[in-house]
Amino acid sequence: MGKRNKFSLLMVTALALVTAACGNNADNAPGNNPTSNAGSETDGSKKNVTLTYSIWDKIQQPAMEAIAKEFTAEHPDIKVKVEVIPWGDYWTKMSAAAPSGTLPDVFWMHGGQFVKYATGKFLEPITSKVQAGEIDLNNYAADLASIYTLGGENYGVPKDFDTIGLAYNKELFDQAGIPYPDDTWTYAKLAEAAKQLSQPDKGIYGFGAKLDTQTGYWNDILANGGSILSDDMSKSGYDDPATIEALKARYQMIQDGASPTHQQMTDTEATEMFKSGRLAMIFDGSWRISDIDGSEVIKGKWDWAKLPVGKEKRGNIINGLGNVMSAAGKNKAEAWEFLKFLGSKRAAEITAEMGAAIPAFNGTQDAWLKSRPHLNLKVFTEQVADAIPYPSGSLAYPVWFAKEPEIMSQAWGGAMPVEEAAKKVAEMMNQAIEETK
Repeated sequence: MGKRNKFSLLMVTALALVTAACGNNADNAPGNNPTSNAGSETDGSKKNVTLTYSIWDKIQQPAMEAIAKEFTAEHPDIKVKVEVIPWGDYWTKMSAAAPSGTLPDVFWMHGGQFVKYATGKFLEPITSKVQAGEIDLNNYAADLASIYTLGGENYGVPKDFDTIGLAYNKELFDQAGIPYPDDTWTYAKLAEAAKQLSQPDKGIYGFGAKLDTQTGYWNDILANGGSILSDDMSKSGYDDPATIEALKARYQMIQDGASPTHQQMTDTEATEMFKSGRLAMIFDGSWRISDIDGSEVIKGKWDWAKLPVGKEKRGNIINGLGNVMSAAGKNKAEAWEFLKFLGSKRAAEITAEMGAAIPAFNGTQDAWLKSRPHLNLKVFTEQVADAIPYPSGSLAYPVWFAKEPEIMSQAWGGAMPVEEAAKKVAEMMNQAIEETK
């Protein structure tokens, strides 16, 4: 799925202003009617249509094009153009397109961005289609459809899901005479092995203790019994002693020389360091499998293990992409047919068989697991039971998430104690939550 959770505060603010403007004319806002019939025919006749389907992952492009091709074979009057916009540009372009009414007909949606687009009335509700039984949202794993539900309205169809794994370099483990990570590993074992594997004089480190949330310390926090947010999302968990302890433990690996410094991992992203053989271990998401496996440096020399067990449990963040359609689209009937096909078992099978992502449709994951038999991919599906949803389901999320790395980077860079930074984040989050009630 590529790196999913980076925000531009400027774009968040700009879109919020547009949303407020739309709110002043809510009766005329597209998709405002809760019984809006997405995909109703206006002229009662068939017409040749070309839909635009926007995604952000070039690695998944072949699978998405295969799905589009099969859809067009069933619907000869509807062609689909798959457009790839890199993650770094994707939300900038979508933020500009939304208020101008030029969003793609169908496009990928991320849980961290959903609330902005739903409250802005930029997404077409599909509630009436769900109620009519045209699509069954119970077909998807781990209640993923709830990520794209707001105020009783359904907006998205689950596409895939991801969890986090521990990637490790088998060659570096073999050279150090250390057994590979397994299900019994604890965070203490991870820290111990990271020290043993580190050779700073050769530019090799045991673990990438990167400043990151979804593929980083959010998992540590959960495993240690801390929390990111309270269950009702009304209070930050960053000032919880268990949370602070987990953050300190991760930062300690940098201080111990078992991890590159924050500056080193800023200069060269941690996953790139792993791909070049300079990191023995790293937490990363299932969406990075193709990327990492494409490295000629470590191809055939690496694998996946489950995340280690903490004081309380094995923590993990689960997130799921969804497919949505534009409320301002001119071909909603055709867009709905394609959206429905994207949510079908057949589309999920194509996604799985081509190894593009873990499909959300129940019972289709086995083909994905077999797509790279040389890798232990089952760790991602087996960890679903340990995972909690990505914590983005509130109006405050875009505000606090944009500010969180600004504060935590001061701790990771050594300019502020970790505990102080965590408490500042908690204060900031609680204020954001209060202001968006």
